[in-house]
Amino acid sequence: MTEVVGMGGQGIALKRRKRGMLFRAMLAQNVGTGCAFGGLGVSVLALQDRYDASLAMATMALSLAILSLTAFGPLIAVAIGRWGLRQVMSTGVFISMVGYTALAYAPTMPMALAACGLLIGPGAALFSALPPAVLASGWYPEARGKVMGIAFLPLFVTVLPVIGVSIIQNYGLKSFFLLLAGLHLLLLPLTLTVIDPPVEAPDESGWAEGVTSGPTQIAILSGALFWLIAVGDGILNGTAITGGAHLLPIVEGYHGSLQTGAVLLAVSGAASIVGSLVAGFACDRVGPARTLGLVGLGFAAAWAIMGMSGGMLALNVAAFLIGFCGASVFPPISALVVQLYGLDALPKVLGLLGVMTLPFSFFMSPAAGWLRDFAGSYEPVFVGVFALCASAAAIFFGMSKYHARNREVHLDIPDAGLPPAKAA
Repeated sequence: MTEVVGMGGQGIALKRRKRGMLFRAMLAQNVGTGCAFGGLGVSVLALQDRYDASLAMATMALSLAILSLTAFGPLIAVAIGRWGLRQVMSTGVFISMVGYTALAYAPTMPMALAACGLLIGPGAALFSALPPAVLASGWYPEARGKVMGIAFLPLFVTVLPVIGVSIIQNYGLKSFFLLLAGLHLLLLPLTLTVIDPPVEAPDESGWAEGVTSGPTQIAILSGALFWLIAVGDGILNGTAITGGAHLLPIVEGYHGSLQTGAVLLAVSGAASIVGSLVAGFACDRVGPARTLGLVGLGFAAAWAIMGMSGGMLALNVAAFLIGFCGASVFPPISALVVQLYGLDALPKVLGLLGVMTLPFSFFMSPAAGWLRDFAGSYEPVFVGVFALCASAAAIFFGMSKYHARNREVHLDIPDAGLPPAKAA
């Protein structure tokens, strides 16, 4: 009887620990990406006024943060393997906190840009991109898609722009950046208590998704499957960024007001919260590759709707789809990587994907702006983005069908030591 009670107590303690690690993953992701995307995004005009800089120079703050956050991906994978999640995440929180503090007191625009590119971006990469994915999926191997959706709920990205506008207007830009630094300070005690997930035992198919030796970077890059994922993921990520950046200009092109644009941004932000949750559940029900195919169709539908009508109802539907689908990319991508390569390879593969998809993330939005200026309207942009999203959907639907027919066939990565691929 005593042994049964003891086992029950251990089970309760394990559940609490798992929930605690999931909560830490969700909070770390929200603080890092929320402050970077939401905080720096809403402060562009204030930075322009503060330093009397051009709009292009002011927008470089966010661009440099995104660039360094993404480019450091492969190094994060190595760091996690060497020092563990606790040390890597805590170091990242501290570096990013120093970055926002430096940004608050930066006397010149170049120093502000240096804080974004050398401190905020790399710091956020250490604790808000790959590490939360490893932490959440590692503690919940039985429901990876679901917990990835929870861990990557974009709460702060939705809330911080609204709060930030009020703080900047009433208390100034320095106070806002110090608030962002304060959020990192509050997060630090939680990352210092992060516990690495346990190594998994082999599953029923005879192999462990969390194997201790994953494929090498050369082996990953030599496989056609990786490049298909990279192209599809890049298109979807680039489309999400393009949608957020061009929603207001599109509304303006349809002679809509700034208030209308604000409403649409709010709709898109609320939809992103729903999208992250639904994507996680969809991964567990229909598979991550099929989920990504549906995301591609959703993006294509959004841009088709905006191209056909500028009515309020149509724009609201399009804004909802953009926010919903934008938040639905990372959870299934992470689940797909774990499904195909194993948990141990997750940081490595996601890091490589971050670098290889950077051209889409960094250049799709400016390219859309250039095309709009060249053509004098958004019509060719609507057509081009629709075609790209349809192509991404075809890639992931084809991947799902291929693996459904070849569940026992090994991946096409030579000498990677990978297990047979499950249905995607």
